[in-house]
Amino acid sequence: MKNSKIYLALKFRSLSLSILFVLSLVLSPLFVSAQEVPDAVNYVGPRINSARSDGKQELNSSPVFQKTAQVTELEKKIHEIRKSGNNNVQEITRLQNQIDALTGQSVTMQAGFYPGSITEATPEEQLDAVGNSMVLTKSNMKCIATVTEYTGATAGRIWTVAGFTGAGSSLTPDSMRVLYSIDNGTHWVPFANITLGGTDKFNAGDVDVELIEGGTNKYLHIVFGLRASGGVGRWFAAGSSIQITGTFAGSLWAFTWPGDDAAKRYYSPKITSDNTVWPTSPWAYVAVSFDSAGATGRVNTQKFAQLNIPNTVNPVFSYKANKIYWYTETPNTQNLYTDIAFFQRNGVDSLIISYCGVPDSTKAFFSKMSASGSMISPTVAGQFVGLVGGSEPNFAKSGGRLSSNGNNNGSIFFIFKQKSAVADGIKYFRTTNFGDFNTINQSVIWTASSGVSFPDIVGVRNAYTHRLGFFFWGASDSLKYISVNSEGSFLTNSAKMNSVNLTTSYYSPAVGMRFVPGDSCFALYSANGADNVWSAQGCSGIITGITNPETPVSYSLKQNYPNPFNPSTKISFAIPRQGFVTLKIYDILGKEVATLVNEKKEAGEYIVDFNASNLTTGVYFYKLEAGNFSRTMKMLLVK
Repeated sequence: MKNSKIYLALKFRSLSLSILFVLSLVLSPLFVSAQEVPDAVNYVGPRINSARSDGKQELNSSPVFQKTAQVTELEKKIHEIRKSGNNNVQEITRLQNQIDALTGQSVTMQAGFYPGSITEATPEEQLDAVGNSMVLTKSNMKCIATVTEYTGATAGRIWTVAGFTGAGSSLTPDSMRVLYSIDNGTHWVPFANITLGGTDKFNAGDVDVELIEGGTNKYLHIVFGLRASGGVGRWFAAGSSIQITGTFAGSLWAFTWPGDDAAKRYYSPKITSDNTVWPTSPWAYVAVSFDSAGATGRVNTQKFAQLNIPNTVNPVFSYKANKIYWYTETPNTQNLYTDIAFFQRNGVDSLIISYCGVPDSTKAFFSKMSASGSMISPTVAGQFVGLVGGSEPNFAKSGGRLSSNGNNNGSIFFIFKQKSAVADGIKYFRTTNFGDFNTINQSVIWTASSGVSFPDIVGVRNAYTHRLGFFFWGASDSLKYISVNSEGSFLTNSAKMNSVNLTTSYYSPAVGMRFVPGDSCFALYSANGADNVWSAQGCSGIITGITNPETPVSYSLKQNYPNPFNPSTKISFAIPRQGFVTLKIYDILGKEVATLVNEKKEAGEYIVDFNASNLTTGVYFYKLEAGNFSRTMKMLLVK
């Protein structure tokens, strides 16, 4: 962490660790009992082009496009194609190009070229990493994100993306690993390796991931903010698309908004989708923070892109040329925290976009738009678009994140870090009115004297709960994890999930979920440094490091790899305690043809090689017996 601000923050943090050690005894019980503030007031500021009450420069607005009958008819045709479930890529693109020509608002084209590389993890990497992902033992982590599959045979599989500094000089490009877990976050398997192009570097904490499922195959779309020239050059946004079922395929690409040039600054990309509402013909949506040269300084705003065809590793984007609703000019470059969430209201696919940080850092700003990119006017009855301060409108707000359930239940959360005169803390605004933040419910503010991290939040798809998490920094840091439903009832309120004493101040934890009834807590985090990636799963269970495996908690026998094979394959198994173990191979008639293990073993995980060069093509079975555990699995030898 060479950034001077990060260094000073860490130095201040170390001075206050001893103070929090005493206060933590008080803070933890307070946290456990905390709920929402009853009847909290809510500051709602002026809308667009109104006089500012805070003495700062007035916000301006992008023009609201009025649809013609012809544009409406073209959008209706696209809607009918999606509704049919026949996601005709060529026809949707053709119709969207007609809309672009009529409105002049957008440009639809293939994602831009990016010179990095993406490769599938090798079988050796995959097997060696079961319980021991050495590829993530990194001392210079930059960003992490997670997402969980919801449908199909692989429902419950958890995905992790982790970016880190490349080894060597500042001119070495950064890299990213993509991993998955099929046992609720306990063990991890590398899936893909991503290397950035040139000398590009990830921005700290600047990554987001979305999962597209429901079609023939499933896809991960990862977006990230980069800086060129070893981290000191131009700011731009890029991404990667990876097919995660069927045959491996992947690509790297760059966003290319109309009028793009090296003087413009793109960062903090966020991605969402309408996959819950449109399972077989989904779209995805991206918002990024953006600034460009103005008359006297930098114009701070946001850009938007619509991913019309996400069921591919070669995405097609519809780039909206206009700025998102709110924008203003400030004398100097500032950081704008952007997020985006999809919801459906009265049958209309809609998006809400938030930002905080500038120009008035004490307020959060919200814009709404239809999923086709047409702005919703702030004068529409019942649909507030404006700036919100909550019950503490004079305290600075930053790091804001949005969360919805991707459906039509109206539940939208906005969580953020708030700085006050006493101590930094975390707070959320909760709505049941589709993000009309003129009426909100507010949490208490969770504070720690040594500080808190930025928060993260995720809405459980097509449900009523949201998961949020953040760090309390102290002598022994605490990863807080909360599950709260759309009515504000706390279902889970974990005081500490991390196993390492000091967590990173470089980026927030990545909050997710696992499919374990009654105990579905899951989050990723890094140790102070930022070092390595850790998986915290289970609100009261064992905390397992992706790069530091614990003793197995149960017996297991995994599918051999590769399968089918010729003539060699690997078989992995785990035993939670010392005992006598046998692993034997049988042919289809039940005759024993090989004994691979027949001895006492210590608790741990094992990988055994099996060479079948002396056997004929056919189906074989392998059987593990240890203690009272016995399991048999099938494999296929093809010569």
